[in-house]
Amino acid sequence: MREPQPFSGETYALHCDEYELTMAQSFLHHRETDDAAFELTVRSLPPQRGYLVAAGLEQALAYLRRLRFSEDDLIFLAKTGLFSEDFLTHLQTLRFAGDVDALAEGTVIGAGAPLLRITAPRVQATLVESALLAIVGHQTLIASKVTRIVDAAAGRPVFDFSLRRLHGPDAALGVARAAYLAGAAGTATVAAGACLGIPTTGTMAHHYVVSFGADGEQPGFEQFLRDYPERGILLVDTYDTLRGVERAIAASRATGVALAGIRLDSGDIGALARAARRLLDDAGMRQARIVASGDLDEWKISALLESGAPLDAFGVGTMLGTSADAPHLGAIYKLVAQCEQGRMVPVMKTSEDKRGDPGMHQVFRTEAGDTLALSTETMPGQALLQPVIRHGEMCLDLPSLEQIAAYCRDQRALLPEAVRRIADPEPWEVRRTPALEALRRRVAAGLRRPGVLAG
Repeated sequence: MREPQPFSGETYALHCDEYELTMAQSFLHHRETDDAAFELTVRSLPPQRGYLVAAGLEQALAYLRRLRFSEDDLIFLAKTGLFSEDFLTHLQTLRFAGDVDALAEGTVIGAGAPLLRITAPRVQATLVESALLAIVGHQTLIASKVTRIVDAAAGRPVFDFSLRRLHGPDAALGVARAAYLAGAAGTATVAAGACLGIPTTGTMAHHYVVSFGADGEQPGFEQFLRDYPERGILLVDTYDTLRGVERAIAASRATGVALAGIRLDSGDIGALARAARRLLDDAGMRQARIVASGDLDEWKISALLESGAPLDAFGVGTMLGTSADAPHLGAIYKLVAQCEQGRMVPVMKTSEDKRGDPGMHQVFRTEAGDTLALSTETMPGQALLQPVIRHGEMCLDLPSLEQIAAYCRDQRALLPEAVRRIADPEPWEVRRTPALEALRRRVAAGLRRPGVLAG
């Protein structure tokens, strides 16, 4: 069985909030043997999203499987003065020994349904909160954005050009991976090719053209075509864009290297694409593709194609890699059940606008939609949450990234058009069963009555 792969050798043990450590120490001293169940959920959909795409599970599992506190980690924690010797000794041998149930990566899902559930000794379940939210939340955010961009491109390839616009290079692999499983054709991030096997792509920068001097645009194109005859896509808007197209055509004829395409990165992309297409076709270069880039998103791509712009592919950077219109997901990791007197008791938060769903859950999918049920219920349809780790050991063979991308494509194809549309999509509904609704009322009522145990 294949082990889940992390992006680096980092165990992320100290990638937690301080209060997770202080709470864990208190739990160790007073409730060491308790099991607790937490579910990672997105409470509401971001603006202009009809659904989410679950992503990041493999790296979350790799984190759990590799969780270790190193000697340096423990020395640092000791110096803070917050932690007792017995707690540090506990961390020294800590390994994740719990259970994980999760949606398959690439699953489309609505708000309120758990993406994964951790059932583990309370100390372990507490310590992993922030890292799991960061890993799963980030990749799910990006995948959910990229499916919209891919849909807008209407079958034309979309490439991840986002590395230079990300919130640090450490985000690049997560973005490239999430983009690829959500339907992107490849990435410009070379590390993603090396680490994840994602196809890489690229053209040239404006400074390559400028380096040949004010009159050197065509010589620069000729040099690039000779150096890379199989990948000759030329950036034509360094100076005058249509003159650049003419020089690209001339460079192809001078070198005898077929022009694979041109890239437009500025100006009125639609008008320039139409004029460039005429020039290329008149030159007998109908095979040359026109690639657009330059602060594109699903809205701009959709508008370009609706206007009839003859574009063949898109490189999308800032808007893809930062999910610029909705840059945060608001994922939560909430306690849903805990062991009390030998049995798992449902619990919930009842804060205004933040009321949860008590108990451990399952999501059932039928042609009519999704239903959030208690894990003890049996319902028609496919049960989406599946066992992934049991007692700290993998129990499910993970699919390849290519398989996840194919699964995601099939999942999206089943969604109603109203849910997938770019403007004002209808949210994919997740209904609750009557039993879950009754439990919510019962637990909430118990919490309001002094001396009554919730659940």
